[in-house]
Amino acid sequence: MKLTRIEVFNFRKLRRACLDMSDKQTLLVGANNSGKTSAMKALRKFLKDRGGIDTRDVTASNWAVIEQIAGAWTQEVEADLSPLLVQLPFLDVWLHAETSELHHVAHLIPTLTWTGGPLGVRLRLEPKKRADIKSQYLAAREAAQKLQPGSATVNGFALWPRDFREFLDKRLTDLFELNAHLMDPANFSPVGAVAPPPLPPQSEGIGPNPFAGLLHIREINAQRGFADAGDGKDDDGELVHADNRKLASQIQPYFRKHIDPEKDPTPNDVKALQAIHDAEATFNARLKDGFADAIKELENLGYTGGLNNPKLTIATQIKPVDGLDHPAAVQYDISGDTSGVKLPEGYNGLGFQNLISMVFQLMRFRDVWMQVGKFKSQVVTPEDRGIEPLQLVLIEEPEAHLHVQVQQVFMAKAYKALRNHEDLKKEDSAFTTQLVVSTHSGHIAHAAEFEELRYFKRELPGHGVVPTAAVANMTGLFGADTETRRFVTRYLLSTHFDLFFADAVIVIEGAAERILLPHRIQHHYPVLATAYLSFLELGGSHAHRMRPLIEALELPTLIITDLDAVAELGKESAQPCCGAAQTTANHVLKTWLPKLAEIDTLMAAPPNKLCHTDAARPITVAYQTPQEVTQGALTQTITPSTFEDALALANTEVVKGAAKAELACRMTRAFEKSISNEPTPEDLAKALFDRLVKYPEKAAFALDLLYVEDIKALRAPPYIDKGLTWLARQLTGEEGAI
Repeated sequence: MKLTRIEVFNFRKLRRACLDMSDKQTLLVGANNSGKTSAMKALRKFLKDRGGIDTRDVTASNWAVIEQIAGAWTQEVEADLSPLLVQLPFLDVWLHAETSELHHVAHLIPTLTWTGGPLGVRLRLEPKKRADIKSQYLAAREAAQKLQPGSATVNGFALWPRDFREFLDKRLTDLFELNAHLMDPANFSPVGAVAPPPLPPQSEGIGPNPFAGLLHIREINAQRGFADAGDGKDDDGELVHADNRKLASQIQPYFRKHIDPEKDPTPNDVKALQAIHDAEATFNARLKDGFADAIKELENLGYTGGLNNPKLTIATQIKPVDGLDHPAAVQYDISGDTSGVKLPEGYNGLGFQNLISMVFQLMRFRDVWMQVGKFKSQVVTPEDRGIEPLQLVLIEEPEAHLHVQVQQVFMAKAYKALRNHEDLKKEDSAFTTQLVVSTHSGHIAHAAEFEELRYFKRELPGHGVVPTAAVANMTGLFGADTETRRFVTRYLLSTHFDLFFADAVIVIEGAAERILLPHRIQHHYPVLATAYLSFLELGGSHAHRMRPLIEALELPTLIITDLDAVAELGKESAQPCCGAAQTTANHVLKTWLPKLAEIDTLMAAPPNKLCHTDAARPITVAYQTPQEVTQGALTQTITPSTFEDALALANTEVVKGAAKAELACRMTRAFEKSISNEPTPEDLAKALFDRLVKYPEKAAFALDLLYVEDIKALRAPPYIDKGLTWLARQLTGEEGAI
């Protein structure tokens, strides 16, 4: 048995979101404010807490429709609440079960024809029995109107409720409750189309907790007590300290539940209890002797003596758990030899404390689920332990206070810790564990399989629409193209998992662009300088392989590539030239954008516009186009061949300055020589092209430019400047072609 899909509707940023569940662990990734927290909160409130939903959880863009529905209610017309319920939060849970697991899911089977496979349950907010929402709202509105006829005052004051949302701010929990409804398994589609299927006619609901005895849910939230005030209780009702990042705060609940010798003592427990009793008697004798003089002095006051007044005694009571109730209950041996030098847990860094604490919590979750140790004694029948067949563990932002290496260690060990039990290690185990982790860390994502990632992408709103989010499933993204899938996953694993947390993507040819573009962006594009940009260094030969992923992420993407002109005969690299029957060797330009191969056609775009933009997605390609170059007294239109010669043509004086450095590379010196000696822009372009072939030191050339005195003076080639301007407008929501 396993959870296969969870669909969230009308909950915060997730108006319609489909979360396909991996068999073992599922990672929620995405940029800030992309909906990951909304998903974790939805799972908590619908499945774990089974309530606690308030008006702030309703997708903000739904309120306009909700107000229209409530505004149409009158005293004479009976309210139809079904349109209202469609706008309120609900959750569809799909799980897969076999016929052998019928005893677990019998209450979830909607028809006698079910023979194994998907089962669906919808959890939704709906009116409590005998709760007349319409009449109560209209009565509240009428009462407010009697006391304050007309609209609000000049300063905005108005009596409650000014609208239906304000009414629900106070009355939602009184009038609504969660209820579960069974869905028709025939409506389950393996394709993640986010459209809620209709409920069967006359569906009555089966209560707020349809997964009792079926689903064991535990959670590690993002805060983990780092800033919480006071103590509280965990999922098992155990009192935990506010500073629960430490292992010492967790060992007492674990001890009481699984180890406590006073619960159903074994022969070994009897020995331990006898030793505690003997220690208690010895300590009491010492206390009696030590306090003898003080007690005698108190008795001389006269109020403790006599037949009717009890005598004062001092005694101790040693409980097994008391020995763990102190900050140094957990210590670490730092001696490395036999000296036994130990320090309390608090002397370790926050990262190590957090790692140990989270792993121990996972062990607790597992052992409570599997009823390890003394916990078994609480089960009525030992033969039927009553263990839920499915455990769902939620972890929010485990990277907090963990450095990079430890983040990857945690993700590699988390699921293993949850399955480290003899009944869980078996391949045919009847118990399933599924782990859901939300993270902002590329290093956490790096430790997972590519197919386990679920990318939360922000949907850019139209005018007046509140932004929402959608979820992209990385499973099956490349279809049957195993070669492309292998390339992309290996490439991301080696360098670029930050792609899943970026605000925008810039695909570049090579190291030179990677070295110089950040400086140009920092000094001349303030919008991009404050955004989270992911640079993918792919080159024209491989960038197109990323197409399925980039299109699925739907991030604003600028592809900066080279024209790569080649002569039609011999396919040798050539300087771009109109009318020479040249073609491009760049696979991006030929197969993705703009799907053109002829150089004449590629160069024909108007010089004041971007060359080609995907009409359906925020993706643009920028490559070398004709630019004006002045050499001496002559100005001509020149088309560069690569980023390096385009940069040199736009920054002749900067290149001259860089060539003066003692360790300047051969390409920089050769470029400077051409700039100083060639008489015309056309001659200069030809000389730069020839030197690119002779001295392919592109990264070294870029590093030389970093030595110039004023890096702000470095200009981007026109095609890159237009591309970066387009990208900045995408992030600010501005419209219009560049």
